[in-house]
Amino acid sequence: MLRIIIADDHPVVLTGIEMVLSSFADPTCSVVAKAENADELIHHLQHTPCDLVISDYAMPYGRHPDGLALMGYLKRHFAPLPLIVVTMLRNRSLLQALLNIGVNGLFDKRSALSELKRAVIAVTKGRRYLCPTFAGILDTQSLPACGTNAPSASLSNREIEVVRLFAQGLSGRQIAAQLNRSEKTISRQKRTAMDKLGLGHDGGLVEFARVSGLG
Repeated sequence: MLRIIIADDHPVVLTGIEMVLSSFADPTCSVVAKAENADELIHHLQHTPCDLVISDYAMPYGRHPDGLALMGYLKRHFAPLPLIVVTMLRNRSLLQALLNIGVNGLFDKRSALSELKRAVIAVTKGRRYLCPTFAGILDTQSLPACGTNAPSASLSNREIEVVRLFAQGLSGRQIAAQLNRSEKTISRQKRTAMDKLGLGHDGGLVEFARVSGLG
């Protein structure tokens, strides 16, 4: 029996994932806990034995930060557990950053949930899984940068997170609280990101986040 903890801030997505997992015959899967934010996920991991974690990338409603900060925390504190991240974000630098911190599988929320079986089988056998969409995006990493995604390759992981949260409408103070940094640091990282991207106003940063798959 493969024991799985799933996390997503949308209850309907949680239900859909649970239904798909319950239909697996080989390996037989059991959802042992469900979480709707980072706080609940970490609590379950501390108290509920499991063999695999499937988590949404963006779950903003909790005391703990979501995004790269959460995924990095999970890989540091629960390293033996395979981690599959499900997300609609298609930013190349972000996807690569998730792989760099040790995420075992990346699943596009736009894919059919039935394809999740491939991801589960792969990571539980010690292999890395990339859904076809994300594999195609990451394959372009070796090609010359072009189009709207090109400038994002120069952003650091921390700058990517600041841009993502700013595009969601959070203020500098809110971002600082969520990422446990000073407001001054957040302002500097936002300004550095804008300088790297050649942007002179906040509207341009929001538009960049939208077209590059961060917003």
